[in-house]
Amino acid sequence: MSHLIVELLLRLLKVVLAGLLASLIYTVATSVEPSAAGVTLAVASFAAGAGALLLVESSPL
Repeated sequence: MSHLIVELLLRLLKVVLAGLLASLIYTVATSVEPSAAGVTLAVASFAAGAGALLLVESSPL
């Protein structure tokens, strides 16, 4: 049971990290072009954050 809780917390941590990275990407993007702020940019930022997280955690070997 404890392994299940640890696995759940690790998966939740990945979502939180992707969200933090997405907020950083969104902030940078809206500071460059303020008129681009919107839901589409927020979703694209979250996808970019999640993709970057997947690239960092996967091993190239």
